[in-house]
Amino acid sequence: MTDSSRHSNGTEPEPQTGPQEEAVEVTRETGPPDAFAAPAEELLPDEEEEMREAPELEVLQGEMALLEQQLEQIRDRYIRAVADLDNSRKRARQAIAEARHQAVANVLFDLLPLLDNFERALETVQPGPGASQEALAIYDGVALIHRQLKGLLEQRGVKPIEAMGETFDPALHEAVAQVPADGDQKEGTVALEMQKGYMHGDRVLRPSRVGVVVRPSATED
Repeated sequence: MTDSSRHSNGTEPEPQTGPQEEAVEVTRETGPPDAFAAPAEELLPDEEEEMREAPELEVLQGEMALLEQQLEQIRDRYIRAVADLDNSRKRARQAIAEARHQAVANVLFDLLPLLDNFERALETVQPGPGASQEALAIYDGVALIHRQLKGLLEQRGVKPIEAMGETFDPALHEAVAQVPADGDQKEGTVALEMQKGYMHGDRVLRPSRVGVVVRPSATED
């Protein structure tokens, strides 16, 4: 070391640290990475794809469940609508059939008094052994019309109700008189028919007007 490099006080100057030496010191302090430290866990590409797709799959499953629920509701409404339509059609057909039946029944009911009058006429004007040809012809004409009218009613399902000797049935008979029991007549049976009744199919077109057998009570005796 030369004399010019010395200070005036006789001491040597301290060496200065350069940039390269500082970098070496930093490296020495931090040191190399620990070889025994656990490495960061890395995901495989397939696992990353599954993790990204998981939320989307849950959303799609929720939407599918909602759509299935809505579809079930629509199917239920459709089944109910079809059932209601079918019931409406059945009620409409029944109403039409009932209206037709009632219209026919009304016409047939109006013809019954005409049939009654023909039967009374045949019973009243029945010619005897010495009747003239003209009387016989009139009777035969009335009998012919009676048979035609009766046949027409039978074709339409009209049949007479059996009443004489039958047990009184309020669904078929209308009691208008009481007949005292005679001999072994059973109480409650029909002993008198004042107006014939008729059925139209399985329905009563007109009940029979009858007299019913009754036995006098002990107090009346």
